[in-house]
Amino acid sequence: MNEAIVPGLRYSSKAQELWALMIEGYASWEMRMNAVAADAGLSPVSAWALVQLDPESSISQKELASRLRCNPSTVVDPTDRLEEAGFVVRRPKAADRRVNVLMVTLKGKKVRDTLIARLLEPPAAFLRLPARDVERFRDVLAEAITGAPPQAKGRRAS
Repeated sequence: MNEAIVPGLRYSSKAQELWALMIEGYASWEMRMNAVAADAGLSPVSAWALVQLDPESSISQKELASRLRCNPSTVVDPTDRLEEAGFVVRRPKAADRRVNVLMVTLKGKKVRDTLIARLLEPPAAFLRLPARDVERFRDVLAEAITGAPPQAKGRRAS
């Protein structure tokens, strides 16, 4: 076990060690995000913003900020970059022309599909697990994140 996350720490439990591994796994995700975003000619923030946009429906920058869990002013630069790249267009909202909405272009949809495929490709170790172990691991992680036991929430795709 790599102790890089907290040098010299002796884990008090297997659960604490598991959590530390999850935190270390985030570093792998971050490196993957940086590489995938760079390949698309985007910053990681712009790439994740594009992933959060549904090509089938438009949303305001305020709604995007809510999805990204940030201040609405924070999404201005990433969405400007997405618009400059031709991945999104801004249009006035039909119901309230004072509000602009973001719509994914065909070019943006193709890039988004590639981003999602690369970002969500499971690690090889996950692919080697038996299906029941994957399901149990998924359920435990979902419960750790949501606080809801697996029976109380809807099933996710396998």
